[in-house]
Amino acid sequence: MNSRMKISSFLAMLLFATTASAWDGPRMRVGHDPAWASPQLDDSSWTPVDLNDVPQPNDSVWLRWTIDLTEFERKPGRPFGIYFAALASHEIWWDGELIGRGGVVGRTRETETPGPVEAHYQVPDRLVTPAVHTVAIRASAFHRGFSPRHGYWTLIAGNYDRILERRTGSAHLALIALSGILLTKVFAFSMFWLTRRDRSFLLLGTLCLAAAALLAAEAWRPLWGYTYDWHLVRLLAIVALSWLTGVQLVALVVTRFPHRIGKWALAATGVICLAAPFIPRGWDQKAVIVFFISFGVATLWTAWAALRRLNGSVLALIGVGGATLALAVRPWQWLDNVVYFALLFLFVCLLCSHALEVRREQHLKARLELEMLRRHLQPHFLMNTLTALSEWIESDPKAAVRMIESLADELRILATMANHSLVPAEDELRLCRTHLANMSMRKDVAYELEVDGVDGRQLVPPAVFHTLVENAITHGTPSPRSVTFRLSARAAGHRIRYTFEAPAPDEDPPVTRGGGTRYIEARLREAWGEAWSFRQHRAGTTWRAEIEVPA
Repeated sequence: MNSRMKISSFLAMLLFATTASAWDGPRMRVGHDPAWASPQLDDSSWTPVDLNDVPQPNDSVWLRWTIDLTEFERKPGRPFGIYFAALASHEIWWDGELIGRGGVVGRTRETETPGPVEAHYQVPDRLVTPAVHTVAIRASAFHRGFSPRHGYWTLIAGNYDRILERRTGSAHLALIALSGILLTKVFAFSMFWLTRRDRSFLLLGTLCLAAAALLAAEAWRPLWGYTYDWHLVRLLAIVALSWLTGVQLVALVVTRFPHRIGKWALAATGVICLAAPFIPRGWDQKAVIVFFISFGVATLWTAWAALRRLNGSVLALIGVGGATLALAVRPWQWLDNVVYFALLFLFVCLLCSHALEVRREQHLKARLELEMLRRHLQPHFLMNTLTALSEWIESDPKAAVRMIESLADELRILATMANHSLVPAEDELRLCRTHLANMSMRKDVAYELEVDGVDGRQLVPPAVFHTLVENAITHGTPSPRSVTFRLSARAAGHRIRYTFEAPAPDEDPPVTRGGGTRYIEARLREAWGEAWSFRQHRAGTTWRAEIEVPA
């Protein structure tokens, strides 16, 4: 229930009946006299007050209403009830008879026992007569722990069953949304466990956990209830979880659609969202402003990703943008119920975006496997190899046997690598040296590969170094008697730079990206998304290719 609800709005919610009834009050007086519950008491001298303006005195306080049920028609067997909410302990009296108590009302902090924030009571049928009745409430609030703008005072009378439904309605919405978010979490963590390398799945899973905790905190009051001295704890938890959810959403889209300024955008969002809750006084406003900032940044980032035509960005933009639009249209109802639908819609879109990306990567992987085998079984390669073998069979059978064994070894290594996205560097180097041995026999050139600083246990995409070697042989200077290639690796922080050097050809290769370059870029993208760099250039008499990837 919104704490800003005024007593004048109660008439529309009162009784949930077909005939209107009228409230008169409340009137307030500070004190502890039990006689003030009597319906015969003349309270005309009491102070009329709006529930939003009930003060927090250093004593107990009485509130009195009159309710006219002369035209109220209650269906047989349908009990009548009262819903009361306040950051206070309370006693509720109907025509001078005590019908409910929450905690122990006291005149000091020591004598008071905190009562529930929300309570509902059934009024005995014998008291619900077609007449004017008096509702009196005695309350005290010494355990709030803070000074709220409003004491959350709310009073509703009417059909008892409808009161119970109203109390748990928002909690049921939270549970429905929570189930969808938890399913997304299971999918995300499962995919991270299977892929290991895609941090966006890990972030999606932890984002789901933060959002689930936020929804649980929102549903805490109507579903499980708590005494009012825990209300401040719940408010702090909601603001903290709002910050965590919003910042993790930005972290997810920054990781999912990377750019060099991503870390700065995430850090700035985190700092601003951390400082923003200190600006407004109201607790709802604190959480709303955090969501405005984080959702706004996430929307701008995914829109930018969509402009760059990054895979999955359109669906992510629909989800983030839809949640942001819902927040902008209903900001003050955001934490009451809108957040449940908005987060569920957001996570469905993110889940679909990730699922489509997984499908695309599977297709890419299959295509790359075929491309790797095709590149090494292309007609001119086979024709040249078979031509050389036919000559050796007649002139040097032993050389032909060595060539066949070496070629079989190369194809065996390729077949082993074909269905992997990453392989140990030592396997990749063995493939390169096997290929060089084959080409040395075919071209009668002593090819050699020198390696410096490459950790054989480090994982690399299959046939990437091999493609560099193959391109260097294809485009290299013809007819040298020996050629030495060099591959070195240098670690810097959390990244590794591989440098491949070969003798520069007489003429630079065409500016257009050939099949080898496209294959290398596709393999790097499959392994590390956009967190890599690859460039090739002439450096004097050396042709240099540099690949930088995460460690």
